[in-house]
Amino acid sequence: MYISSVSIENFRAFKEKTVFHFNPGVTVLIGENDCGKSTVIDAIRYVLGTTDQSWQRVELSDYYQENTDNEIHITITFSKLTVREKAAFLECLTYTKDEEILIINWSAKYMTNVKPHRTFVSVNCGRNADVAAPSAEARELLRVTYLKPLRDAQAQMRSGRGSRLAQILSSIPELNLGEREYKEGIDITSLSLAGIFDLSNQLLAEHKVIKAVNKEIGDILNTELMLNNDAVKTQITVAGDGNTDEKKIYSLLEKLDLNIQKDSVSNYGNVGLGTSNLMSMACEMLLNQDDNELSTFILIEEPEAHIHAQRQLKLIQSMQKKGENQQVILTTHSPLLASVVELNNLLLIQNRKAFSMREGETMLDSSDYKFLERYLDATKANLFFAKGVIIVEGPGEALLLPTLAQLLNRNLTDYGISIVDVKSTGLRRYARIFQRREGDEINIPVSCITDRDVMPECAPAICIDEKYEDKDNWPKKNRKWRVESEIEDKEKYIQKIEKKANGQNVKTFIPEQWTLEYELAANGLGEEMLQTIATMLAEKIQDKEKNEEKKEELLEKYTKEYNEYQNKEAKASYVYSFFSHKLVSKAEFAQQFSFDLENIFKGKQVEEIVAVLPNYLVKAIEYVTTKIEGI
Repeated sequence: MYISSVSIENFRAFKEKTVFHFNPGVTVLIGENDCGKSTVIDAIRYVLGTTDQSWQRVELSDYYQENTDNEIHITITFSKLTVREKAAFLECLTYTKDEEILIINWSAKYMTNVKPHRTFVSVNCGRNADVAAPSAEARELLRVTYLKPLRDAQAQMRSGRGSRLAQILSSIPELNLGEREYKEGIDITSLSLAGIFDLSNQLLAEHKVIKAVNKEIGDILNTELMLNNDAVKTQITVAGDGNTDEKKIYSLLEKLDLNIQKDSVSNYGNVGLGTSNLMSMACEMLLNQDDNELSTFILIEEPEAHIHAQRQLKLIQSMQKKGENQQVILTTHSPLLASVVELNNLLLIQNRKAFSMREGETMLDSSDYKFLERYLDATKANLFFAKGVIIVEGPGEALLLPTLAQLLNRNLTDYGISIVDVKSTGLRRYARIFQRREGDEINIPVSCITDRDVMPECAPAICIDEKYEDKDNWPKKNRKWRVESEIEDKEKYIQKIEKKANGQNVKTFIPEQWTLEYELAANGLGEEMLQTIATMLAEKIQDKEKNEEKKEELLEKYTKEYNEYQNKEAKASYVYSFFSHKLVSKAEFAQQFSFDLENIFKGKQVEEIVAVLPNYLVKAIEYVTTKIEGI
């Protein structure tokens, strides 16, 4: 069986009933800080309990806004029960058209008619809460293994009273198989843990120094402290001797540490927090070995803590390969983990609402999922943790937009905006991640910036080949470019582009004509762009003195050629020709031009800057930032 859904009401930040749907196997809760990921994990813990038997106490802070007038309600639904699990929960099952499910209802009510005032918890089953709670024995089958965030794994694996390592090892049924007493001549490898305990005591009893110390203690006790008829014999033993086998074993287990062998090839010093974390996880996973008849549940918060990227990948890949009867629910702030988990298994929590990314709930189709699982890398996956997203199709926009936003007093970092460069492919697919088939919309503004890809009439001759100055020379077939005169219905053309991604809180922004670089030049930054281009081309000369000389020479040449053109379209096309003829890389230009823009607009008012920037870029930045201000 697996946890198919969790319903929360009046619990912490969730006032209204909110339902979270989970998949078998791995489900990853994602979202920005304080969105409610840990609340979901704690809700499961409160209802089911944990394998470490830790005490779960309902606090005043668990009530929504600490208002104790309303009860906390948490409902957990289990689906796909095995035959053995159905038998264990037979009297608690709810029968549906398709299957038998287990519904556990948990509620907490703050009682003021008793002293001291305190919370009472009740548990029952059934869709209408009219079925008795599972037996104590059955509920043990539901306990979850919980790995808390920023855990002190080193302390957990250390010996001592309440040792987690001891708890885990004591749960292994075969632990005490073997001989329970040591006898001379016996093979010590055949001893049970109780037998090892007995052997330890016999060795201590025969140890020369221990034996002498024990005799001296006995002599002092009997000759100086005891009455004549109260003689006793002392014995120095391992703590726990004289108790039951079970207590002896646990006493021994509490003395165990889990360490890395000092001769391990990869161990170049003390074991760090990352390795300790993995060792802790390995022990916990020992409790959850596959069983054909029993399901296990693991809750992990921030598994990426103290673990480097490659180990994170190994960890999540391992979890996704586990058997059908093991369910893992984890929270993460790691774009890397989010990128390697199947998109179907992501659950976005945003504004106290849950948005599953599984197929059928987003506007993505099957082919979109296959594409995104291949190309959604760690860089792009940061969109799941953002307050707003800008999707672009090239490095030029990705590199320039942060600077433009800064100049507009809308620093993208301050607003929590992520820029996702999809590299000319899949803009529509990434946009539809944020679009729902039904229900609530994801309240994350998304700006999609795409090129119009239509040239002015003069551009083919300037940017492609001079022979295209005469329209009669334009290729009639297999031509990859179009000009404005070839677009019969410009409004319909724009709508067609917008339709690919527009919808809900996703909006598409398109330049008036061609591309980013063309629009920058056409809006009045052509001469400034030529200065950057001249600087970049001159820098290819190693001699710095000649470099500066060459820069002035190139700038003079380019400015003269630029001014020979009579209209804005031709001037902008000339600037763009440096990119179309591969003289300058768009990415490298954007990187350099972003620095130059800071100097160009230094001391200028926002209104002056807006006047010379492409309007569609300004609107795209305003959309993802202004909307956030109103949330």
